[in-house]
This record gives sequence, C-alpha cells and structure tokens, in this order.
Amino acid sequence: MISRRVLARSANWEYLSSTIGKDVNITSFREACEKMESDIVDSPKKVTGIDYKAWEAKVGKEAVAAIKDDFENVWLKVKKPETTMTFDEGDVASLRADAKSLVEDCQKMEDWHRLRVRELEIEIGKLQYELDNLDDLHVDDMMKRYPHIAERVDAQIEEGVPPGYKE
Repeated sequence: MISRRVLARSANWEYLSSTIGKDVNITSFREACEKMESDIVDSPKKVTGIDYKAWEAKVGKEAVAAIKDDFENVWLKVKKPETTMTFDEGDVASLRADAKSLVEDCQKMEDWHRLRVRELEIEIGKLQYELDNLDDLHVDDMMKRYPHIAERVDAQIEEGVPPGYKE
C-alpha cells in the first residue's frame, strides 16, 4: 500500500511551473494535490468498526439490520472494490520510473527546442545584419554570398539575355 512516507516529498511547484510555461496556470492542480495530500495525512491511522449495538439502541434493530446488510453486501463487496485503487511498492516503483522517464524525455525535447530557437535567433541576426548593410555590399561580395544568383547571372549572360531584363 502507498504510505504516508510518499507524501514526505512534496512536488517542486516552482520548477514545475517554470518548465511547463508561463501560459499554463497550475494553481488549481496544485490546490487539488495539496488537498489530497492533507486528506491522506489527516486520515485516521486506524479505522474503527461501526458499533451496531449502540445504533440498535437509538434507531431499532430492523433499521440497523437493513443498513448493515446494505453496507456489507452492496458497499463492501461490490462498490468499494470498484472505486478503490491500491498500490503496492512494486506499482509505486513502476509509476516513479515511468514518471522519471517521462520527465527525462521532456527535458531532452525542451533542450532540443531551446537549441533550435537559439539557432534561429542567430540566423535572424545574420539576416538582419545583411539587410542593414545591404547597400555596403559590392557585386563580388553578393556573388560569393549568394552563389545561386551568380549561377543565374552567368546563365543569362550565356543565353544573351539583355541587361535589365525581368522574367
């Protein structure tokens, strides 16, 4: 079973919110998790049984018998197993391993995207520099920097296309 020891380590909410992004509001998720954690911690350490004899004195044997029958046969045997989830230590270890793997994969993806964004920023900077200094370029510099233009110009010269001709 999952124990209260698991709750000793709470989530690192600052790290989680910084990695998810500023556009995502995790406040309600955090509040729900903290509520569940506090409910587990505040839950009774030992479950006490129902004192049917005391209730019989208050409401009568027939009412207690009907409630007891319903409780034992419907709730304990049918509905409780359907709605209850229990974890053994193996399940907890497996879930932790899966979560760790997921976090590692997300970290790799984030690192790749950050690197790609940095590459694009560098390319944008180069293009902006070229745009700002376009008037200072000589024809030879343009031909070296943009070889596809040089090939096109050479091809047009060979074909005898007059200067200033636009396709």
